[in-house]
Amino acid sequence: MNRIPWVRAAAVGVCASIALAVPAVAAHQAPPDAPHVPAAMTTPATADPATPSHGPATPSSGPVQPSPGPVKRSQGVTQEDIRKAQELERYWTPERIRSAVPVDAVRAGETAQAPLRAPHAAGRSALFAPSHQVASGVPTVGVFLIRSDDGSATPNQFCSAGAVTSPTKSLVLTAAHCLKGGKSYRNVAFVPGYRGGASQAGEPGERPYGLFPMELGKVWIDERYLSSSPSDDVDFAVLRVGPNSQGQLLEDAIGRGNTLTTVPAAGLARREVTLTGYPGGQKTPLQCTNATRAFQGRFMEIACDGFRTGVSGGPFLEGFDGSRGNLVGAIGGYKTGGLQDNISYSAQFDNDVLRLYNQAVADAAPDTVNPLGDAGTWQHATTFLTGRFHSDSVRNSTGDLIVRWSDGEVSLYPGNRAYGLGKDIRLVKDKVWKQAKALTVGEFTGNSTDDLLVSWADGKLTLYKDVNETNKLNNPIQLKGPNGTWTHAVGLTAGRFGGGNARRDDLVVRWSDAEMTLYTNVDGRGLHAEKQLAKPKNTTWSHARDSVAGNFAAAAGDQDLFVRWSDGEVTVYENLGAKGFKGEHRLRPAKSPWQYSTLVTAGAFGGGTRQDDLLALWPSGKLSMYDDTTATALGRERLLVPARIS
Repeated sequence: MNRIPWVRAAAVGVCASIALAVPAVAAHQAPPDAPHVPAAMTTPATADPATPSHGPATPSSGPVQPSPGPVKRSQGVTQEDIRKAQELERYWTPERIRSAVPVDAVRAGETAQAPLRAPHAAGRSALFAPSHQVASGVPTVGVFLIRSDDGSATPNQFCSAGAVTSPTKSLVLTAAHCLKGGKSYRNVAFVPGYRGGASQAGEPGERPYGLFPMELGKVWIDERYLSSSPSDDVDFAVLRVGPNSQGQLLEDAIGRGNTLTTVPAAGLARREVTLTGYPGGQKTPLQCTNATRAFQGRFMEIACDGFRTGVSGGPFLEGFDGSRGNLVGAIGGYKTGGLQDNISYSAQFDNDVLRLYNQAVADAAPDTVNPLGDAGTWQHATTFLTGRFHSDSVRNSTGDLIVRWSDGEVSLYPGNRAYGLGKDIRLVKDKVWKQAKALTVGEFTGNSTDDLLVSWADGKLTLYKDVNETNKLNNPIQLKGPNGTWTHAVGLTAGRFGGGNARRDDLVVRWSDAEMTLYTNVDGRGLHAEKQLAKPKNTTWSHARDSVAGNFAAAAGDQDLFVRWSDGEVTVYENLGAKGFKGEHRLRPAKSPWQYSTLVTAGAFGGGTRQDDLLALWPSGKLSMYDDTTATALGRERLLVPARIS
């Protein structure tokens, strides 16, 4: 995935979540007699390049004119809600709003970046469309005010944003880079329809619909943007605001918001899109209508003059009727929205923005920084191993993951007992580990902490005893010195395969000639009884790719063998020690998508102590868990690391 060269907004650290210091406001429900608004989207609305997916906004949904007298309070709004909005208004005086500076400019200044939004992009002038000010404002577009709490010389900052229609009547969408950072904020507010300058007699003022405070912690940003290397594909944020000082929810004050509309990659080029934003220094909305085109297959590009710093988060609207339209983008994404003031970008509005919208509608927990990192990291994993290593995991019978990386580093990821993994612990970083040819995990030395067994390229066989966060890999036992036999071991799988005890100390070896061998009761003294499971040069086992032990069959006792084959077939051999390869269950047929997976292992990561949760890594760096897998069915997929988008 391309990474953002922070030109518009410098990266200022990693934050686990955006918890802005604005008083929390209870979730408000739309009154029973409220106008119909769409429920949370559950499937993307695929937009045709020529026709908005929901049709153009209709004149009947025009702006609600601010009333000169008292207005009806929205259902569910409390006096405390109103008090908080009044408190916000006392801070954001007209003078402070006028003097607020673009967030982008502040961050670029802090990092001495090149000037933002150069005046002109050479060689493309024929594509540019003129822009004009909208002195009367746009009801569904406004300034997004942020008070920085870091001692900045210019604490009052802003971006642009647009209202989004929803059952909550309280959602706003802006660019994620307006909020992403390690700094704290407060007095965050959305001012729809903001119009710069003093109003004339009988006209609405600068804040015709009031100020709407952002609710504490109600910001939904994709976890890939919260990481230390933000993904420009997901530079958008959905947030929820509380009522204004007159007790009105956002859409009760302004009328229906803009309709969130997903756009397929094939539909990024569109005939007529209206761009609106607030350039720094004028606080009067700037507007332009032009065709868009696809850029790099994942961004929407539009050529409109005069969109200087401050317009970040401004909406791309299709079917715009002067007040609202279909929201198909927001200024951000590539170069956080663009380098020139006449070329602007939006990240593609696909299932990623839809997911954030649905989270906001359902008031689901926002994303946090993924402790596992991103897909780009996981593309470098070369070996997966599961067992009980971390002290907490041993006490709680929880599975952990050991990963060997392409550079020779070996890491331990503790399980969290909830089908997930915690932040990694480095066990070793040494290029010699690139020579480890086959690895497995078992309980070979007779206690509850698992051991790591390694076959090296020179045939040496080493047992690392009691691997945990303290011992790491510092207790090696050499079972065999360099030799010519074990250089042919290409796969090791430890488990409980009929050795006569309750320990996972039996070892299945796959050899380079396709022979399969079972050694029972392996321990610190070495290998003992050997049993042949498949003869050399058979036509089957040369096609095995991953084989892991697990508890997939209904019966308790000895373990089963999970095998992924080169053609995509996935098989479980029930009770391997007793039945050999006769108790076969097919989970996936040949030519299934599993032919593309790169690594598979199994552990007990949640829901009990059975080793029946599969972890699978895919070429895109996606890491998935299939919990509670059985001998007849793969479990439900849980996404641990999203795929890399290239």
